[in-house]
Amino acid sequence: MSISIGDIDIANEIVELHFQLHKTQLLLDKIILKVSEEGVFLTKEDVTTAENMALDYVSKKFPNMGIKKK
Repeated sequence: MSISIGDIDIANEIVELHFQLHKTQLLLDKIILKVSEEGVFLTKEDVTTAENMALDYVSKKFPNMGIKKK
């Protein structure tokens, strides 16, 4: 069961926001670590790793939501 406002599924929106926030936090942590190494940028691998870690995070936080990569 979920609550919708208009055509927005509130539960799914909350999960998506948690995912995006955690991914952003992980990427920011990597940027802070790399900023001291002049000329080093985040790689696609870094972003993919952060996305996978964030997905794992929200999957554990909301185990009954059946969360998986699209």
